[in-house]
Amino acid sequence: MLFSLHAALFAPLIVVVAYIVLAIGGFGSALIAIPLLALLIPVKVVIPALLLVDILATTLTGLRFRKDVDLAEMKPLIAPTLVGLIAGVTLLVKLPSHWVLSALGVFILGYGVYSLIGKPRRHPHSKWWAVPAGVSGGVCGGLFGMGGPVYVVYLAGRLREAARLRATLSAVFTINTAARLLMLLASGLLLQKEVWIAAAYLLPFMPLGLLIGHRLHVKLSAQQIVWFLSVLLILTGASVLWKALAAA
Repeated sequence: MLFSLHAALFAPLIVVVAYIVLAIGGFGSALIAIPLLALLIPVKVVIPALLLVDILATTLTGLRFRKDVDLAEMKPLIAPTLVGLIAGVTLLVKLPSHWVLSALGVFILGYGVYSLIGKPRRHPHSKWWAVPAGVSGGVCGGLFGMGGPVYVVYLAGRLREAARLRATLSAVFTINTAARLLMLLASGLLLQKEVWIAAAYLLPFMPLGLLIGHRLHVKLSAQQIVWFLSVLLILTGASVLWKALAAA
């Protein structure tokens, strides 16, 4: 059975929280949802199922912020991202599930620590960093379903205005998600019956999270959001890594 009783109860709550985060910051739904859902549902079902939910959410969020997108900063990321996505999806298909889960735990834990203790960069990143950022973001997106942290680090070092950063991230994520959808379909992972069952069950909770998040947006500071996300990622990453090691 795909959903145990506790998975059926807690998975919708995880999705609501994840899309509250997306509505507030323009990114972060996968960072919350994938590692937490992977504690309840097989990781090779979670990643494509959440992609089906995410494609609608990222498109809606991207359209909402489209007027502030910085096309000059977005365009250099596209080709390297596609290269990275091909590599990441290939690894997702080929690697055993417990290896994917272990790598996911390390990635989430590491990013949580980085975001909690990292200091703001004083000087902008060189535009040439778009190539390694795009490739690594694509690999993480294809393998883990979440390339967001890489794009956030790069674009936050290029764009200082919060509205432009949020809108450009949303646009990058929309393109990334659409490309992953096609690649996962070609790989066969999207053809699993369990993926569509999970997506259909979780989808109705996505708009609820977006609605709540849009209402909360003006009430939380950026520092409060970052602190909350960082602590949650550290706890989640440690839990995912523990589960992967126990299953190995």
